[in-house]
Amino acid sequence: MKPVLTVTEADLRAMIPARCFQPDAWRSSSYLIFDFAVIVACYLALPHVSVWWLEWPLIFLTGTMFWSIFVIGHEAGHGSFSRNRKLNTAIGILTHSMILVPYRGWQRSHALHHMKTGHLQDEEVFRAHRKSEESLIHKLLFRSGIFVLIGWPLYKLGFRNGSKKSPRRSNHFLTDSDLYVKSVRWSWCLGLFAISVFVTLYISLGVILGWAFFAKYILAPYLIYAAWLTFVTYMQHVSPEVPVYSADDWTRLKGALASVDRNYGPFNWLTHNIGNLHMIHHLFPTIPHYRLQEATDAITPALGDWYIKSDRFVLFDFVRSLIGCHYVEPGDRQENWESSFSFAKKQTETDNTSTVPAE
Repeated sequence: MKPVLTVTEADLRAMIPARCFQPDAWRSSSYLIFDFAVIVACYLALPHVSVWWLEWPLIFLTGTMFWSIFVIGHEAGHGSFSRNRKLNTAIGILTHSMILVPYRGWQRSHALHHMKTGHLQDEEVFRAHRKSEESLIHKLLFRSGIFVLIGWPLYKLGFRNGSKKSPRRSNHFLTDSDLYVKSVRWSWCLGLFAISVFVTLYISLGVILGWAFFAKYILAPYLIYAAWLTFVTYMQHVSPEVPVYSADDWTRLKGALASVDRNYGPFNWLTHNIGNLHMIHHLFPTIPHYRLQEATDAITPALGDWYIKSDRFVLFDFVRSLIGCHYVEPGDRQENWESSFSFAKKQTETDNTSTVPAE
């Protein structure tokens, strides 16, 4: 069993150097410019490549850099791009709209995820559930892994697995959604207008240059970025080692620690540390990505076994979670992941026994 968690959120914050909480707009912008430069370079190179083994890596890199741009926009939504709120909003709308994300709607649903991470009843993304709650469609999507390919578009349209409301009321685009807030109505509408501009541009390119061009230069990179987003989010929060808490046992600190930092190799830096330094982001989301390592190093000695990290090959761990994390059952002050497959039950029990937090 894990030792008692004796530190508080305030204790952890005090351990982190003050500079980690101070975003630098110029430095943040340099990363965004780099991302755009790589995307432009890929698009300039693609017409001159005729063999698939060079073409597909360029398309994959393009989609990956769209994911990186999303991460920068995500930081703007947290206020960690700069200290200027208007600049954050402008960057958020620009970066999100070009990849067809309603900035304000997603900013709100993501805030809900941060508010109740690891909460059995109220988690916003990849919410755990009891065995009796498993539906056939849930089994088909999450045990096959197909959700990685279609999960993000469906989530934006209102099929949020953490929401008990209809897709219309959970939609990221509509003003009668539960995500809509009147105080941001102008930027909400501006974001939707910007999306319409990009959609018009993309469809026009398809009409003028052909749908093969559209599939290669627009659709394929979009699907790759969307798969990155869904895959990384799943890997951050679903694993036999990651605890889930019912309402009686959940706290914001324990929920924030219910996350795995994973090693994506060269993609760690390229995608702005969104996958390998995620725990500290959940604790203190206003820390910019280029300060996450310093902040993580400052607090991990105090967290001990409460800090969850995996250096295993991520695709191996993905399969491991698909097999071992189907539903949760009550444990000792936490909910334990269980598998419906008999051959996986013993391993799941071993994993949970070694990671039950005591208090």
